[in-house]
Amino acid sequence: MRCRKFKKGDAKQVSELMIKAFKSFLGDKLENFNEFSPSVFEKKSNFKDAFSERISFVVEDNKKIVGYISVTAGKNGLGSLEIVGVEPEYFSKGVGKILMKKAEEFWASKKQRKISTCVSAHNKRALIYYIKNGFIPEGYRRDHFFVGVDEIILGRFL
Repeated sequence: MRCRKFKKGDAKQVSELMIKAFKSFLGDKLENFNEFSPSVFEKKSNFKDAFSERISFVVEDNKKIVGYISVTAGKNGLGSLEIVGVEPEYFSKGVGKILMKKAEEFWASKKQRKISTCVSAHNKRALIYYIKNGFIPEGYRRDHFFVGVDEIILGRFL
């Protein structure tokens, strides 16, 4: 497996991967959710403005994209892990670890002090992933992205 920077040509595969990954814990709540369309990944995966920079990475296994992560670094030293997803058949096979390592290298290069993210409260697999990677719960959001799906806010100092 190898990790590399996301390219616009990856958008279709990433879209399909993220839909499968998120359906694994959201089920039907993901129906009609347009944030995972290829055009959204093309637009939002990499950008830079006066306040922050976002970069995204994919993990490939024999040219098949099996993992995706999108992270930001703020000029104020506060970064975020925007989203991460792994092909369900690759759960617990090290893809998330590879993605987190690449994210940490980016945050370190941008001198980030603290990273934040959130995770669906009932997504135990992802919550364990974040805790294993040094994140700790800092808050809670009820019905945040979807009605009936609460989010746990997590933070980590670098």
